[in-house]
Amino acid sequence: MAKNNKIGLYLIGMALVAAGCFLPLTASGWGFNGSNIVDYIKDDSGDSLVTAIMILGGAIAGIVFSFVAVKYAKLVSLIVSVAGGIYVTLNIFNMNPMAKKFAHGVLKFTQVHPSWGFYLIIAGWVIAIIGYFMNKD
Repeated sequence: MAKNNKIGLYLIGMALVAAGCFLPLTASGWGFNGSNIVDYIKDDSGDSLVTAIMILGGAIAGIVFSFVAVKYAKLVSLIVSVAGGIYVTLNIFNMNPMAKKFAHGVLKFTQVHPSWGFYLIIAGWVIAIIGYFMNKD
């Protein structure tokens, strides 16, 4: 019985990541909501598109592989989803210093801060990692 709860924990985590992809990732102090990951898939190209597909695709694959038994599939889908988030972070840190200063100024002026989608994705990754390793025999 406890094993089913552990499988459910991974499933809940990946479902939170998938749900977070449809919610705004940022919000401004002026009441405007930012874009979500699905918007990046529909409207963007390049790095944003690749990372959006990695995050959402990994989450959806993790949900599917929670019901279909394929060796290491859940781990691979979790790694792909988290790798998409890490790739976004590395791209931000590798920006030109002038671009970083400009982006920081714009974010400070518009009072942009993380929103529900961002927090759901991070929480989902943590829950899925815990669920995966608790279920590992």
